Amino acid sequence: MDSNLAIFSLEHTYLVNSHPGIYESSTGLWQDHLEWSRALIPYNVLDHAQENIRVIDNVSRLRLTIMNLNHNGMSETNHIKLIEPQLNNQLITISINGNEVFVNNSRTEILKTFKTVGFRKLTLASGELKAVGSNFIQHLNSIALRSNVEIMISEYETDFKGLNAKSEKDYIYILGDTINLSLAETHVQILIDTLLKNCFLDQVQIPRSMVPCLGGAGLNSLSELTHELKIKLYLPDLSHVFATHEESVSNSQISIWMTGDRIAELSMAKKSLLDFTSLVEARQTNSDKVYVQEVQVCRDKLDLISLYHQRDVFSIMLKHGTYIRKSYSLESRNQAMFVKGLTPSSVRESIMGISALSCGLYHLDITFSRVPPTADLEYYLISLINSKRTCVLIHNQYGISFLGAKREIHMLLKELVTNLKDHQYFYKALNKDMGGLQVSLKMELANDQKDFLSGKKNGKIIKILNQLGNVPKVSFLRLSNLNFIIELSVKVNSGIKSKQVVTAFDLLLRTISLIEMEFPAEMQFNIPEVFHKSLIGNGGAIIQSILKKYNVFIKFSRYGVSSDLNADSDDMMNVLNPFLFKRDSNVLIKCPMKNLRSIMFVKHEIDQLVHQCWHNRSLSFNGISVIYNTIQFRLLKSHYLLLIKEAKFNLHFVSDLEQEFSTFIDFPNSIDAFGGENSVMITIKGNDSKARLCAGKMAGYLPRSFGIDVHGEYGKLEDDVSSTNVNFRENIIIPFRLLLQTELIVELSMQVQEHGSFHRITLSSFSDQGLTMAASELSQYLREKSFLIVDHRSAAFNPIVSIDEKPLGVITNQKSNGDVRPSFLRRLLTCGRIAR
Repeated sequence: MDSNLAIFSLEHTYLVNSHPGIYESSTGLWQDHLEWSRALIPYNVLDHAQENIRVIDNVSRLRLTIMNLNHNGMSETNHIKLIEPQLNNQLITISINGNEVFVNNSRTEILKTFKTVGFRKLTLASGELKAVGSNFIQHLNSIALRSNVEIMISEYETDFKGLNAKSEKDYIYILGDTINLSLAETHVQILIDTLLKNCFLDQVQIPRSMVPCLGGAGLNSLSELTHELKIKLYLPDLSHVFATHEESVSNSQISIWMTGDRIAELSMAKKSLLDFTSLVEARQTNSDKVYVQEVQVCRDKLDLISLYHQRDVFSIMLKHGTYIRKSYSLESRNQAMFVKGLTPSSVRESIMGISALSCGLYHLDITFSRVPPTADLEYYLISLINSKRTCVLIHNQYGISFLGAKREIHMLLKELVTNLKDHQYFYKALNKDMGGLQVSLKMELANDQKDFLSGKKNGKIIKILNQLGNVPKVSFLRLSNLNFIIELSVKVNSGIKSKQVVTAFDLLLRTISLIEMEFPAEMQFNIPEVFHKSLIGNGGAIIQSILKKYNVFIKFSRYGVSSDLNADSDDMMNVLNPFLFKRDSNVLIKCPMKNLRSIMFVKHEIDQLVHQCWHNRSLSFNGISVIYNTIQFRLLKSHYLLLIKEAKFNLHFVSDLEQEFSTFIDFPNSIDAFGGENSVMITIKGNDSKARLCAGKMAGYLPRSFGIDVHGEYGKLEDDVSSTNVNFRENIIIPFRLLLQTELIVELSMQVQEHGSFHRITLSSFSDQGLTMAASELSQYLREKSFLIVDHRSAAFNPIVSIDEKPLGVITNQKSNGDVRPSFLRRLLTCGRIAR
């Protein structure tokens, strides 16, 4: 029967504690000094008496799993070794010997058992510890048991790695498997809010797979929904969802919890959340508006991605508003991944992100004739792997195979080059009945990068082979619709000698380095489309000069509101991103990795050209200046909030206006742009009268307004008519939003007339009926508070503050007087990202 050997390492994580807490749960995760081995933990952690130390780690369960696997399947050929973590190497190394079925099944069970442990720390406010009673403790015990974690209240601040310091504050620590910590932390936070702070509680239940679509990038959309409400929003953590392959988990319901001091605040938050949820849910239940694509990934690579890139997968889900689930089967070498999203581009971009993770893993093969494994060879192979966090080694009748992160495969090759001379038994094993040896490495790269890598008529590859004496072999192999494989191989003929093998490894390492230097490096960023023609120049003269100067590729794309430069407008119109206006990349700079530094120089030159356009100092090819006129547009915060709801949480109308009038609108990225003020000034740039026409049409989108002017002391009005006044919020602001769809702003000491200053309250709504009722209710409230109403009428609000239009003329060296917002220029000149 064929013998197989699999060796891989797993991260050792542990928590050490020697101080008993004020309160501790008793879930059973702690191990006392009789149960754990001090040889596993660095000495600097063990500063206290050994009897007082307790440990939670992730080795004990692995020991039990391996013991059971050995008991059930152990034979002369089938057995598993567990190499414990060492003081200078905190990795758990596992070696599995046996037939192929035993090796594969055992590895799967071990990976299912493997978990990392960690902790979360919550700080109790002053006096909250005194409020802790039996009811609170009973609920803590329930959370600990339900989540399989340990919870302790302590007066010590600790990192559970040996650092302990008594503190003036009190802490609640949650300890256990990292996959269980987030949910347990949320439940403890809710317990603190409701029992210790007497807050009200509410929740909204949604399918788990809806969270990325609902939350947007970083789940910021959900946070923005409650930006101005005095509540806490507890969002689910999906970073560990990718670790499971059960479809039922994806379809299960999860809760978004909200706590607050006032029921009215919670009602407002829940209403806003349900409004947006209903839009997303309606699309998810419509099969025509939900896109699902299956992707095949090598099972071994998927295991490594699941172990070490869960956070990266979660970031991809949030960035593109998609849900990613894996399906696992022992029968296939490739495994299916399913990506679900609301637009084709979001699914496509997510798949490309997953594909990039796969491309970061290299496959090294040493192929030779049948060599039976020996104890010495296994020991040597273990020594190669036990310091590599992401490497997996397979030894069978065909040779030895390594799979791991690019950086660790590089390290492995360097070790093979420098250390093979010291392991003569390795060659003795290889020289038995051997006819030769081949060393090869496989790398993945996106299909659309193949021509860039190979060059015209494979010129780049031919140049590399010439440098290496045409000894290595370079092959391009099809893998899937997403990626292709670059295979680099070096063959050693029969009669293997130590020097030959070292030379082969060294030659392969040099080939990899030269190929990687030709890999594409990219930077993508956004430049207002209205400036594109000025930047490109007549016939591309300006941009061509930059291309030739720095030897890079630059692409300008139209309609850049999606990171997918090829996305169509219908696709982008379907993107829901509440409260957040995002301009994705529409400029691409690309060059080989060896020329990476040039990207920043090119970006700087483009930034300078944009600066010239903004200040009307740009030149066209025939020497005539291109004039960009400026409009200053005042956007009220109340109008901003109403526009978002009226547009069904989709700010796509801004891009539509820019396209229709060939302008740039410096629209707020989020409500944070208002900085606590009632309004923000928007700059609109465009040729001829386009900026003015654009501003006029955007003004037509604004809701109707009603102004109430009142007399009153400055301090009294600020106290009684303010968003910080609880009575005003509960009786005016929140009911107006919930029932009348009306927003308001208060402008203190707005003008000074002959009879003195007055204050203006501006009500805004798209509903005439709601606006009328709101004006009546507010007037009554003001009279009850003894304010004198000077005037109340429909407000003829003109948002266009200034128009700066200049006639077309010959360019001069004089500086333009056109207004520019420095904050926008700083954002414009610093945005961008470099990617492989």
